[in-house]
Amino acid sequence: MMVTSLCEQCRLMREVVTPKGSRFLLCQLSITNPAYPKYPPQPVVRCEGHHAKPSTAEEKQ
Repeated sequence: MMVTSLCEQCRLMREVVTPKGSRFLLCQLSITNPAYPKYPPQPVVRCEGHHAKPSTAEEKQ
């Protein structure tokens, strides 16, 4: 059973892919708040700073 990380669904996450193909999830909250790690260990199952990405229907409004 694969656990999905909250980071995957957060609008404050930026995906970083290295030239060798490694993938990291950068928490942009870490830029202004040192309580949040720059690259949190995955999967993240609980996060006070999580901001859900808008759904496709919400984006069209």
